[in-house]
Amino acid sequence: MIPLFQMRALIWAITVLLVCVVAVRRGGPYERLASGGLLAAWAMTMLVYRSQFTQTEWGIFVVDGAMLALLTWIALRSARYWPLFAAGFHLLAAVTHVANMVDVKVGAWAYLTAEIIWGYLLAATIGYGAWTSRPDSPRDAPSRR
Repeated sequence: MIPLFQMRALIWAITVLLVCVVAVRRGGPYERLASGGLLAAWAMTMLVYRSQFTQTEWGIFVVDGAMLALLTWIALRSARYWPLFAAGFHLLAAVTHVANMVDVKVGAWAYLTAEIIWGYLLAATIGYGAWTSRPDSPRDAPSRR
């Protein structure tokens, strides 16, 4: 039997890889970029992770800030709505870090649970965007702004 903490990591890995596969096969350039960013952010998070969420994860906060910048850039350039939701969910993940910085009473369980929820909502949003993308549509094409 796989321990619970390893099961959570395995499920997240499968989710990220599935979103990437959907984005590569069905998505347009923004969906591919967002899924690549998600994959890179996951890999970087594995490198900078250092505790059990008992204190603010500064390395993960920096990685999340970079991902938020990417998603915001995509949201500002795309004509579709899914990037707005993706950037919003990731903004909530960043605000969760800030809440933990500001109030030390935020427990490890609340901090970790919130990060997990925002992460899955972000992955689902990118997956939805890729699944519903029509690369041949002018609406899904990158804007020249």
